[in-house]
Order: sequence, then structure tokens, then C-alpha cells
Amino acid sequence: MLAAGFVSYVGAFDKDLREELWKNQWSADLTDRGIPMTEGSDPLEVLSNEGMNSKMVSEGLPSDRVSLENGSILTNCKRWPLLIDPQVQAIKWLKKKEEGNLDIIQLTQKNWLKILTNAITNGRCVIIENIGNEIDASLDPVLSRSIYKKGVAYT
Repeated sequence: MLAAGFVSYVGAFDKDLREELWKNQWSADLTDRGIPMTEGSDPLEVLSNEGMNSKMVSEGLPSDRVSLENGSILTNCKRWPLLIDPQVQAIKWLKKKEEGNLDIIQLTQKNWLKILTNAITNGRCVIIENIGNEIDASLDPVLSRSIYKKGVAYT
């Protein structure tokens, strides 16, 4: 439960708030409710291991704890994340990680929807750069994962 909460909720927070949440608040709450939990559980150790962390670092992710947590969150989440990445560290890592299986688009491109549709059809990773404050409504089915394969077409 602790790892699921970590993946779902802490991505936007800094190191100190993350630690406060999982070490003090969430762990105490689980204990108070009588939910069994290994003492000293660390979400990063649950979500990844040394080999996974080394691979992320070799792909260009910085080796600090917050970056490794972010990489673990990204690789364990079921929903597609919105990355706010002013230092472009996550984007560099994703480009290396998904090299050969990645399409990068911007919503200002004329053919962005066609590229996105082809990527979904072919199971490719997509980065939508510079998405801005308003998200195009045609992305709603994609972002909510409401796209299903029906025959050879996606609806």
C-alpha cells in the first residue's frame, strides 16, 4: 500500500515532503489501522532494485534519490504521467531509455494527431513536448486510456 500511494501521489513533491508523507504520516496511519507493514519499508526499495537503478543511471537519469524515485514512479505507474521537467533530465533519460521506440511531438505540429495515432497503433512511446496550460480535447481519450482496439482500428 505504501508503494502504491508513493507512485500515485508523491511525484510532484520535493524530497522532504515525500519523506514526511511515507515515513511519518502514511506509515503511522497504516500501523494505526492495523495494516501489516514491514518496519522501515522504503518505497524506492519496493519499486526498484539496484539493477534497475543502475540501468536508469546508465540511461542518463541522475543518481540522486529523488531522480531514482521519479524514475521508479514513472516505470511503475499505470496512468500516463505529466512531467514537469525544467532541467530536461527526465526527457533526456526517456529519450535514451526508449531509443528506437519513441516519437516526440508538439501540439503545434500540423501532423501531431497522425503521429500519435500511428504510435498508439504500433505500441510506441510518445512524448508530447511543451503541452502548455490547456490540453487539446482530442487527447482526452488517450489520457484517460479510453482507447480500445476493435479489429484493426482503435476507437
